Amino acid sequence: MLFNSLIFITVFLPIVLLGWYGLQQLKSPMPAKLFLVGMSLWFYGYYNPWYLLILVGSTIVNFIISKLFEKCKKDNRRKVILFLGIFFNVGLLFYFKYYNFFLDNCNFFFHSDFHVEKIALPLGISFFTFQQLSFVIDRYKKDAPDYGFWDYACFVTYFPQLIAGPIVLHSEFIPQLQERKHRKPDWNMFYDGIALFILGLAKKVLLADILAIVVNAEYNNIAYLDLPAAWITIIFYMLELYFDFSGYCDMARGIGKMFGFQLPENFDSPLMATSVKDFWRRWHITLSRFLTTYIYIPLGGNRKGLAIKCRNLFIVFLISGFWHGANWTYVVWGILHGAAMIFEAVFPKLRFPKEWMNRLATGIYVTFTFSIFRSESLAQAWLLIKKLFAGGFTSFTVGLSNTLQIPETYVIRKMLELKFPQWQNVFYMFCLFLLLGISLYFIQGKKAESWIEKNGCKTRGILMMAFLFVWAFISLSQVSTFLYFDF
Repeated sequence: MLFNSLIFITVFLPIVLLGWYGLQQLKSPMPAKLFLVGMSLWFYGYYNPWYLLILVGSTIVNFIISKLFEKCKKDNRRKVILFLGIFFNVGLLFYFKYYNFFLDNCNFFFHSDFHVEKIALPLGISFFTFQQLSFVIDRYKKDAPDYGFWDYACFVTYFPQLIAGPIVLHSEFIPQLQERKHRKPDWNMFYDGIALFILGLAKKVLLADILAIVVNAEYNNIAYLDLPAAWITIIFYMLELYFDFSGYCDMARGIGKMFGFQLPENFDSPLMATSVKDFWRRWHITLSRFLTTYIYIPLGGNRKGLAIKCRNLFIVFLISGFWHGANWTYVVWGILHGAAMIFEAVFPKLRFPKEWMNRLATGIYVTFTFSIFRSESLAQAWLLIKKLFAGGFTSFTVGLSNTLQIPETYVIRKMLELKFPQWQNVFYMFCLFLLLGISLYFIQGKKAESWIEKNGCKTRGILMMAFLFVWAFISLSQVSTFLYFDF
């Protein structure tokens, strides 16, 4: 089920909110927890009920593993249990996400002929697997209490963050769940949640989905792009990905606030970063936190000299690339980000004199690497790179702009088509650069919650949010999936 769908907004969310707060009035918190788990499973299984077997099975197995730590006090036995926990979670992820990729590469490199039916990728498996891995490791380190099953089940299946994050730690969610202050809505927090949901919905529907029209069309026509069109395409993809993913996270955090939960922030104006290191402090913050806490620091972090630090950075970003998907484009993307982090670690003072210059250089590098991330294969990525630097000038940008046909401009387009056909291309180019200008404006603005704090209760802010919600709601017929569902 999608946040930006009619069934979610008009049916699912109202039912869950009414049920949650209604059952919270009972003396026992158990009915509310059971209801939340049940509705979260409905949310997850709406796309494909068979995926519920994977989610429920993973939850039960990881809970049993966490219980074994309580019974085993000897370090060597605890290490065996930790190994089993890591093996189970990584093995589950490998089978569903990388098994076909592994066999395809074995066939290519060793000229073998292994064959298996295509394995479907369950939604959100990377997110709920990492979330449970963090819990298992914290249980081994004695940093996590011995929670009851239904508290743990709520933590894993909680629907706002289940499919595409943020990656929530047990310490950020379960203590809030166990507190009984959520029996009645905190109306200020509830209102902030609605406002944050609306702003996230607007990001997704009114910006990301419109940017996607151009991106999807041109990634299918890379051979015909000229140099300007190629750069416009990859810039639009970077903006689309940001508004898509940050919009999802804003909606997830907004829903969390409606239920009385504070979920962790996942974005902090990442496209305003002044270095790649700064970018990763701002982009997908909860993934960066997981990789730092559970991989980089255990490897030694930056405590054992520059050479070991560089090795650890490379490993972390290689894993990050693989985590995003079973394709060599993701691996190359991870390596390029790791190389940039290593370069900045080795030459920390090698900077441009002006901050805007560092911001521009970082933006160009990040946008370029994400163009490989978006490519379907290394061959397509290489073709796109050639277009970016040696694509020439063929006026293809005019053709690119003609793909931007959205319902909001239907009347103007028809009028121009009938009365002033000579002005059609000018209008399309105007729309293209207007969309680019609006997107660039919003990436450097205040964070959504900062805007809500300042304007959310003012008449102007309320009217603006009402307008955005109605506009986005009307546009839901053009709904598309979230990009990070693929990862």
